[in-house]
Formats: sequence, C-alpha cells, structure tokens
Amino acid sequence: MKFDDVIHELGDFGSYQKRMFSLTCLVSVPTAFHVLMSVFVLAVPDHRCAIPELDNDTYASQGPWDDDLINQSIPWLSQKNMYSQCEVFVKDVTQRDWNNMTRKCDKWVYSKEIFTSTFVTEINMVCDDVSYKTYANMAVMGGMMAGSLILGSLADVLGRKKVVLLGTIGQFASGLAVAFVHSYVPFVILKFCATFFGSGLYLAAYVIGIELVGPKKRKYTAIINEFFWVLGLFLLTAIAYGLRDWSHLQIVLSIPNFLIISYFLLLNESPRWLVSRQKFKEASEIIKAAARTNNVTISEKMANLEEIELDGIGEKVWRMMTNLVLLIRCLVIFANWIVASMVYYGLSLNVGNLSGDLYLNFFLSGVVELLSYVLCLIFLDKAGRKLLQCLFMLTAGIACVCTLFPVLYGTKELSWITLVLSLVGKFGSSAAFAIIYIYTVELFPTVMRNSGLGLCSVMARIGGILAPYIADIGHVISGDMAVVLPLLIFGGASIFAGLLALLLPETANKMLPDTVEDAKNFGRKKGKNSFDLHSVTLSTQLNGKWNPTFSVDSEN
Repeated sequence: MKFDDVIHELGDFGSYQKRMFSLTCLVSVPTAFHVLMSVFVLAVPDHRCAIPELDNDTYASQGPWDDDLINQSIPWLSQKNMYSQCEVFVKDVTQRDWNNMTRKCDKWVYSKEIFTSTFVTEINMVCDDVSYKTYANMAVMGGMMAGSLILGSLADVLGRKKVVLLGTIGQFASGLAVAFVHSYVPFVILKFCATFFGSGLYLAAYVIGIELVGPKKRKYTAIINEFFWVLGLFLLTAIAYGLRDWSHLQIVLSIPNFLIISYFLLLNESPRWLVSRQKFKEASEIIKAAARTNNVTISEKMANLEEIELDGIGEKVWRMMTNLVLLIRCLVIFANWIVASMVYYGLSLNVGNLSGDLYLNFFLSGVVELLSYVLCLIFLDKAGRKLLQCLFMLTAGIACVCTLFPVLYGTKELSWITLVLSLVGKFGSSAAFAIIYIYTVELFPTVMRNSGLGLCSVMARIGGILAPYIADIGHVISGDMAVVLPLLIFGGASIFAGLLALLLPETANKMLPDTVEDAKNFGRKKGKNSFDLHSVTLSTQLNGKWNPTFSVDSEN
C-alpha cells in the first residue's frame, strides 16, 4: 500500500486538505513582501547635490535667492534637463565666488514628493555608491538561494513543521531588525537573512500542503499558490502607498510573520514525512483526524498505516547527464528556469525605472501576473506544456525587445508604450515561470523528481541573483539606453529560452517516466511512454506501470 492510496481514500482534495493547503498558501503573502519590498525601500527619489555651506538646503525651491544659489553652485546638465546629482562648482575662496571647476559633492537633497525617506536617502546610496543598491538586491536573491538549499534540506531531517516555525521566527526577527539599522553592511546581512528564512518557510509550508493533495489535483496547486503571491503584491502596493517612510514600511510588513507563528498550533506535520521517518503512530493520528474532517470512513488497516510502503531510495540526478538526449533536455530546462526567474524578478525590480507613477505601475504589474496564472489554469492541458512555455517566453521576449522603438524613436508622450510593453513582458515571464515548474516535475523521472526539482530551483535563484544587476544597469549608463538595455537583455534571453523549449517533449496527457530508461524513451513517437493517458487501462494502473502523479482529472 502506497501513501497515495491513503490520500485517495481520504479524498484527493477534501476539507482537511483544503484547510491545510489554504494555511500554507498564506505564507506566500509575507514572502512576497520581503522579496519585492526593495522596489520601495531601495527606491531612488529625484535628487541633486546640496548647496555647499547651506545647512538647511532642500530639494524644493525656497525662493528666488535659493534658485540663484543653485544656479551658481551646481552645474546644469542640459542633455538630462536637470541639475547635477554628483558634482558641484568649486568656490574661489579669495574672490568668494564660484568658478567653472567642479568637484564631487558630499551632500545631497532629495525630493519628498513621493517618499518621506528610503534607505537610499538614509545613507546617500547615490553617485559612486549607486551600485550598492544592486548588491543589496542581489543579497535578497542570494538569501533565497541559500534558504532553498539549507532549510529545504533541513526540512527533510527535522520535519516540515519545525522549519515553518524556524523560518517564521527568523524572518520576523531579521525583517523587523532591518528597520532599526542605519548602515549598509548590517542592512544587507539582515535582508539576506530575511529571505533566507523566508525561502525555507515558504518551501516547508508548501510541501506540507502539497503532500496531502491527491495526484489528480496536485499539478494545479503550484499555480493556485501563485494567486496568494499576487495577493501579497497587491497588499504590498497598498501598504507602501500609505507608508512613505522606509523604516515604518519595513516594520509593518514584518508583522504578518508574527501572526504566522500561530501556525505551529494550527498546522499539522506532513504525515507523508512522518511515514518516511517511520513515525507511524503520529502519522496515523493525523490520517484519522483528516478522515473525520473529510467525513469519510477508512479501514482500520489503512488508518493505522499497516503495510505502508516506504518511498524507495531515489537515483542521483547526475544520471540524467549520462545520455546525450537527457543532457540536452536538462540544459534546456535549466536555461528556461534561469531566464524565467531572471526576467520575472528583473522586470519586477525594474518597475521603478519606468515612466509614470511607481505605485500604479507596481499594481498593474501584479494585475498582469494574476491574468497570466488564470490563463495557465485554463489552457494548461488544452494547449500543452511545450506550446505554452514557448509561446509565453516568446511573448515576454518580443515585448521587451520592442521597447527599443518607443524609447529611441518616440517622444515622452509615447512613454506609456514602454510601460505597456514591459507589462506584457511581465505577463509572459510570470506564466512561463509557473509552467516550467509543472513541466519540470513531469519531465524528470520519479526516481529523481525531487532532487531534479531542487536543482532547477537553484538555477532559478542564479537567474534571480543576475536580475538586479541587469535591472540596475540604468544607474551605470545614461541616456535612453539606460531604459532600453535591461529590457533588451531580458528580451533576447527570453526569445532564446522560448525557442529552446521546442526541443522538449510534450508531457500533457502522457504517461510520466518512472526510471532513467523511461526518460530516455519519453517523447518518442513509438516509444512505450508516448501514448495518450486515455489509452491506459485499469489493469495497467493496478500493476504499477502507470504513474498517475500528474494525470488529468476527469472531473474537470
């Protein structure tokens, strides 16, 4: 008797599973907060050099006398139609006047029109220090990568529930502490810790929810979980709009983690993990509680998990590299993970560089992401994984590349076209990111599915680490290319990865590979693993040759 047989008796997605899954999905909300609040916390307001020797200088004009001092002491950059942000004229001490020589300024004044303060204005992270913002965002993504590797593995040892508690407390403490630091190094370390613990919290909670869901419903849960992520983006927009001080925003966005500590009382450990650790008594109690909640009757033998089969020892993922066909397939999958993550987070972080209102742009970015997940749910089985993955990647890529034309050849009145194209790119990358997750699970054979997915998750974090660097290229170069170049890089990479996806076999309505040998034959026209799911007979199911893990639900 396999554990999925127990789930089938309980109901693939009964009341108990829905309750547990909903609780675990809520974790996506604070995770989205801590990953993308950098758009507001590290925003760079309009600014200029402060007038030397004027202690009460402000960005807003204080009158004609102030305007005269600005004109005398700060160079006017006609190409940018703004005062210099990094240089001031040198004052001739003998003549008590300003000459044409310049020097780097050491004080700045910032516009208060949008933000009361950001961490950038707190420590003057501008001019020569502008790249520090990129490194801070890279640290956020690096924390996600480290958390996936370390806490993800720890959840298999200590249990999912304990890692949920550890991640919640860790993210709450580090996220709250960020609001009280006023120097760069502690800020970066704490931001790294916040996403480190958040990544472990997210993965452990999600696994608890997913391991209780029946095979027929399991493939949709990955996309449904994304709806809660988008909810986090909408809440982040609203809260950031109301709180324009970065430290106040940081404090408020850390509070949900404190509330999630109650999960330790509401959330049960994954019975599948308990079985894998041979803790049958604890697992049995949870199964019986689930049966009562679902209002179903199961046999005493099944309730007590008698004769339950433990999961076998999986094969190493490097076995997928021993065959040319599988090696190419793995490289294509890795490329799609890296690019999908890079473009998704890159476009999300690049919102601040687009014209228009930052808060409206961020909100619209969440709207198009929500629409992408809805379309994925509708067309996932109808159109197939390969076609959708290729189509959405190409959509993101072409939209990003097309920004070249309105920026270089259009006027400021056409800047809205760049925004629309960027949103279309976000739409495509969000959908592709969701699909590649399901596609990967179906392409890797059962014996290495978890380890394969874990390796792909690492590839995604590599893309995430690259994203801030590319998105912030605009701070290093000037002119129209500051806006265009990041989008061109994202666009070119998306088109390349989308075309590569055509090399992958279709998995919709197909039997999934169980072994490496099955994976080699998967996708061949006359191979044993390439026939439609509808041709699988009951006897084939019963003798164990059919893997129903991600089969189509006939009820839908």
